[in-house]
Amino acid sequence: MMHRKATRLLICDLDNTLYDWVGYFVVSFYDMIEKMVEISGCDKEALLDDFRSVHRKHHDSEHPFALLETETVRRLHPKATVQEIAKIYDPAFHAFNSSRKRNLTLYPGVMSALKVLHASGVTLVAHTESKLFSATGRMQRLQLTKYFSRLYCREASASLNPAAGSYSMPLDNFPRNRISELSHHQRKPNVQVVKEICEVEGVATSDAAYVGDSIARDIMMANDAGIFSIWAKYGSYSSKSDYQKLVRISHWSDEDVVRERFLAHKAKDARPNAVLCNSFDEILDHIEAHEALEPD
Repeated sequence: MMHRKATRLLICDLDNTLYDWVGYFVVSFYDMIEKMVEISGCDKEALLDDFRSVHRKHHDSEHPFALLETETVRRLHPKATVQEIAKIYDPAFHAFNSSRKRNLTLYPGVMSALKVLHASGVTLVAHTESKLFSATGRMQRLQLTKYFSRLYCREASASLNPAAGSYSMPLDNFPRNRISELSHHQRKPNVQVVKEICEVEGVATSDAAYVGDSIARDIMMANDAGIFSIWAKYGSYSSKSDYQKLVRISHWSDEDVVRERFLAHKAKDARPNAVLCNSFDEILDHIEAHEALEPD
């Protein structure tokens, strides 16, 4: 007798898989920059250089309140407290938040597909290279937390700015016991990490699927782990202008650039088991295709 062996675990990348991270972040960040230049009269290019330095220091292009650590701010307000500076530039923070509210939206088919998968008993976990507060903040804002049983993300920065106060996003809807923080050395494409995710969830790799937008970071990793790989092809596109603006302030070091080139070369022959061309809800057909007849 034969029965269907369904996918029991879906490991889901977040940025550029469930929403357009590059598109929303670049627009929001540069709206903040324009407002800060308007307030302070500082040189925009020098300010962008400062942001890049702070981001590299923390290995994070989304380091919370990086603005308050820039040399430009320190030079303009040498005697002001962090709290005083935060108040001066509150309109710049507000510009970022307003832009994020307008531009951070789910890709087509995400919510409907997650509802179906969750209701069908598939365990959903998120795996991202974003740090703790960035990842949880977006999941809460997009009302995703109830569908994911666990979040695997990079560990929070050691130094969060004390001026954050009411700006910070509470973790009430995604408590710490549902979060596993990964070190900088556990970055994608770390095969052992996804194998351990399956082990923690009590699911064999053959019963799991992984969906992500990056061939080198997501698909190659899933393939090497023996996990059914699903490429969110729609998320691999971003405008050249947005990408250049991102690179301008990115935390990527020369070593990171070399690593990316190595991974791209290594992944040139990697092929996903399935492809989502236009929307996330195409995953429902592909996960069904992954089911196989197994003997009792």
